[in-house]
Amino acid sequence: MKDFMRVLSYAGDKRPLMTRAVILLTVSVLFSVVPFFLVGLAVNSFLGETPPELPWLLGIAAGVLVCLAIKNFLNGAGLDASHKLAYHTLAGMRRRVADKMLKISMGDIQAYGAGPAKKNFVENIEEMELILAHAIPEGIANLLTFAVVIVTMFAVDWRMALAGVASIFLGFIPTMLMMVDGYKRMNAWYAANEVMNRRIIEYISGMEVIKVFGQQSRSFKKYSESVDNYRDETLAWYKAAFVHMTSYTVLFTTALLVMLPAGIWLYHGGSISMFKLVLSLLLGMSVGVPAMRLLNFIPQFPQLKYKSAKIEGMFEIPDMPQGAGPAPERHDVAFENVTFAYHDTDVIRDLTLALPENSVTALVGESGAGKSTLAKLIMRFWDVKSGAVKIGGVDLRAIFPDALMESISYVSQDNFLFNTSIMENIRYGKPSAADAEVIGMARAAQCHEFIMETENGYDTVVGSSGDKLSGGEKQRICIARAMLKDAPIIILDEATSFADPENEDKIQDALSRLVAGKTVIIVAHRLSSIVDADNIVLLENGRIADQGRHNDLLGRSALYRKLWEAHVESMNWDLGGGAANA
Repeated sequence: MKDFMRVLSYAGDKRPLMTRAVILLTVSVLFSVVPFFLVGLAVNSFLGETPPELPWLLGIAAGVLVCLAIKNFLNGAGLDASHKLAYHTLAGMRRRVADKMLKISMGDIQAYGAGPAKKNFVENIEEMELILAHAIPEGIANLLTFAVVIVTMFAVDWRMALAGVASIFLGFIPTMLMMVDGYKRMNAWYAANEVMNRRIIEYISGMEVIKVFGQQSRSFKKYSESVDNYRDETLAWYKAAFVHMTSYTVLFTTALLVMLPAGIWLYHGGSISMFKLVLSLLLGMSVGVPAMRLLNFIPQFPQLKYKSAKIEGMFEIPDMPQGAGPAPERHDVAFENVTFAYHDTDVIRDLTLALPENSVTALVGESGAGKSTLAKLIMRFWDVKSGAVKIGGVDLRAIFPDALMESISYVSQDNFLFNTSIMENIRYGKPSAADAEVIGMARAAQCHEFIMETENGYDTVVGSSGDKLSGGEKQRICIARAMLKDAPIIILDEATSFADPENEDKIQDALSRLVAGKTVIIVAHRLSSIVDADNIVLLENGRIADQGRHNDLLGRSALYRKLWEAHVESMNWDLGGGAANA
């Protein structure tokens, strides 16, 4: 009940629909039982001394039809209410999951994983529909009807009722055995399902790497093994449940096996009338209907607990504290004694750094030095372990998240695009922008020409993650999107990583337009792109090894010279045709 009430809370003001659905469905099932009484009366009338008159029999038939009509009407109304409740609940859950992901850190999102997140958004929530729209309201309705029919059977004749209950009681034994076995197998079944989902996502997402490195057989084997394991767990569960299902199906639906011999014995002894005998047998036949419906829904209830626990598990991730202050008026950035850790490993160590307003600061260093981490700390993708990151002298944690994001444009090395048109992908930087403004920014970002060469120009849909475009093309569209946002602080995280020599000049020209008059932070491996930076910060193991202008660092820093020489060598390799120059 606790799990059910927690799930139902997501329905908001639509929760009364559950009560309405249960009442309507309960009355509906009761009306499906009333015809048995009417048929019993009709049978009893034929046993009297005077045959029943035709109008009376027609009245009985009309009563049966009316009951069935009311039953169907109420059933439809009840299911309409339960489905409205279910989909309002699912919508509330999806909104809550989406809102939660906005409030937790990117590190927590990455640790949670794309597979489990997708399963929560789609499968776990969607499968709640069957539970909310059918299992709970119909289950409660059938339980109440089952109880009413049993009470009625005892009111008619307690001996016949005991005979009917005996077969039903026997039916509960295999039911309980099946549920106990199901509880034991459930975790293994769900674990196999999660592994298979992860393998499917990995197999599809990594197809390019799989083919390039000739690992088709190895990757397919891992994928195939996960599918086979899920199949085996499912079949083992069904195989174990089959005997139990067959047993309780027979026992619940064939109460006459016990009731009929008992009834004949009682009637022969003269201790029960034919009317009570017929009515008891009809009630015994009818009790199997709600009992079977109830049993069909029982397996859904442990699933409610399991799936709701999976969804609630995301909500247990602590929110990042939400500031309430406005965006700062100044746009200088400062790191003050910042230490930051991924889990338990410090990657930024007691770092202090000032980035003046309207300046260009480059962050360089070997892989793992902490360059991208510093950039993302400015975006407040994570909170620092100690110290503070400030914009305009204001701690990021004191700024309202939307206000903080309005102050920053970010061009990531991942260059993510949505599966919509090029126009809408660029407009994402400023939703109110007119088409002409979007096209103007595309021209400034040096991507208008290749856009016009695509199938539908600006209306071309870029595909999942922009996979219909090259890396360099996606990069320039992301730059156009950032230019359209026109934020005072610009973060460029490996913004030329996909540029080939032919297009690098175009991207650099686009970037020069983007950063004019802004506070700019550049994370770069291509050191030639940041030689004119106002300040180059050399990072090593999460600390500042040195900082200054390009020529100054070349003169005094062995590490910077090493990075520069490696960069020049790689450029010569590219320009000279690789091994031919060696």
